[in-house]
Amino acid sequence: MNYRSLLSISGIVIFSACLSYAQKDPGVRGGAPGAGGPIQGLQPNELALFNEGRARTVQLESVCDTCNDVTLGSDTHEDPNLATLTNSSGLGARFNGDQCSVCHQQPSIGGSGGFLVPNPQDGPGHYRQPENPMFDLIPHRKGAQNKVPSFITQFGPIREVRFQRKPDGTPDGGVHQLFTVVGRSDSGSPSCSAAELPQPDFETQYRNGNLSFRIPLQTFGLGLIEAIQDSTILANSASTASLRGALGIAGMPNRSGNDGTITRFGWKAQNKSLTVFSGEAYNVEMGVTNDVFPTSTDETPDCSIGKNEPNDITRTDLDDSRNQGFDNPLHILPDWLEFAIFMRQLAPPQPVPFSASALRGQQLFGTSVSSPGIGCLACHTPTMTTGPRHETQALENLPANLYSDLLIHHMGSGLADNVTQGLAQGDMFRTTPLWGIGQRIFFLHDGRTNDLLVAIKAHASDHGDQDHNARPLDGNHYPPSEANAVIRKFNALQPADQQAVLDFLRSL
Repeated sequence: MNYRSLLSISGIVIFSACLSYAQKDPGVRGGAPGAGGPIQGLQPNELALFNEGRARTVQLESVCDTCNDVTLGSDTHEDPNLATLTNSSGLGARFNGDQCSVCHQQPSIGGSGGFLVPNPQDGPGHYRQPENPMFDLIPHRKGAQNKVPSFITQFGPIREVRFQRKPDGTPDGGVHQLFTVVGRSDSGSPSCSAAELPQPDFETQYRNGNLSFRIPLQTFGLGLIEAIQDSTILANSASTASLRGALGIAGMPNRSGNDGTITRFGWKAQNKSLTVFSGEAYNVEMGVTNDVFPTSTDETPDCSIGKNEPNDITRTDLDDSRNQGFDNPLHILPDWLEFAIFMRQLAPPQPVPFSASALRGQQLFGTSVSSPGIGCLACHTPTMTTGPRHETQALENLPANLYSDLLIHHMGSGLADNVTQGLAQGDMFRTTPLWGIGQRIFFLHDGRTNDLLVAIKAHASDHGDQDHNARPLDGNHYPPSEANAVIRKFNALQPADQQAVLDFLRSL
């Protein structure tokens, strides 16, 4: 073998060795969930409300008010992720889910979207591998006859669907529920047919590029986020202004159209409070009308028989035979409000001890304005503190290690969904809090990837509209992503340092 051949082989070996040390997302962190319990310091009555809220969160909805499998609100003693017995009611004619926890159970109740057993009715020993509950479980529960769109895959993300444009070309942006109650044994109305209540033509809209997707986020620690004062959010923005300016990062708060205060929940920070979020989720995702959203999203007469509307409201029953007695302090409140209380009192997710690589990644990510690393903290603020006074004392003056500035940012056409909500335009999103990211399965607003490295790199969009086939409405051309400079810094890191950032994030 000649010297040149030897050098060539050596080069291949060295190149292969470099590849073997290339950065890689470690994947969903194993071990204990580190989340799902109440925040420390709750009073006994507050803890009772938390536990009641959790019980309501896992209830399985029936359509007809008198068609439940067991008494309304009673404990079925089933694993929430293997639920078969309905113990709540009000499921709308159109819906995305039939149980709050069906979309919020990874890695524990209150989390983000994960996988569930698709046929729990078969019993132990016959369970199939857990999968996306939208693929089989939800659309076919109780004999429902729904067709599953192609963008809902067996091991893909749970997705909410919004239409970007109406048939006349004007902006839409609203949620279009995936499933209907047609064929369900508990619909209370055998005359409700697919002809009367058809599913939307999702496949045509999908081919036409008219759909935008959203995936469910974790609800852990949301009470802390709600308790952060507007002045704290604005002060944090001011303190990072010079750092953000040097990186080309702007950011602005989304605001309520009613009182002008900062909104902070949802992918575009479109919701003001947990009560608004909860009431909307009950009506939009499950079709359950309530005190906040009393009007049904679909009023087809034959498909709404046997159900009062608004349905899930403050209870006024004279006794507790339906677990809705007005004189029972735990039963007066409606389900949607108990869910809001549950979210408000959920403890934030806890990180695991950092490895040496994760500690290095934390420094590269950035820990303060004086130690900014590559600048990730310019948007993903490590910590903000809750306000000094709160009706729930356990939420007062607490550090919220959320890794978010709670502002909305231009993210370029690569991530644009062409949906405007409040001040958040079609390419703008709230900085997603990163606490708990170590145990999330899917990333970005549409769940397009389960690879954290891919998600990081997708934050870049150097040439605005040139980067992607997003179609801005009304001639609106999106600017480049505000994250471009930071992602260039990340891409310039050595593989071991990129890996350190990934290890840090997966430790949160």
